[in-house]
Amino acid sequence: MKKISLVLAILLFSIPAGEAGAQSKKLAREMIQNHLLEAKEPQETKPVLDPGIFARNPAVASAYQAAKQIPRILDKIYCYCDCAINPKFKHKSLLTCYTGDHASQCGICMNEAIVTLEMTKAGKKPVEIAEYFKKKYAK
Repeated sequence: MKKISLVLAILLFSIPAGEAGAQSKKLAREMIQNHLLEAKEPQETKPVLDPGIFARNPAVASAYQAAKQIPRILDKIYCYCDCAINPKFKHKSLLTCYTGDHASQCGICMNEAIVTLEMTKAGKKPVEIAEYFKKKYAK
């Protein structure tokens, strides 16, 4: 993951803003997603926060409950709030959003976990789920 982080940093900071910047972000997303799908070992090893912490907000609690149900799948999915390429967060996968309170404050994270759970229950594989999000968030 360190090697991929270095490549991403070079891509993100060496290309000027505008169309080239958008292309580098797209490339970074694709590289991380491919890495997650191909990884043999878990990327995120911290546990998901207890959904009960968010009992006052049922939508948030539901998203954390989804994360508790399918952590290995979420660890294969790129989070399109771009927390993996944001130097403030440096998340490893969508699962990382649920090891702290990040997801509780992010509609993208919560939506991705709920949709991933629904698609998993419908028999979709991580690669199919990743492709769905790629198309959904393509600009």
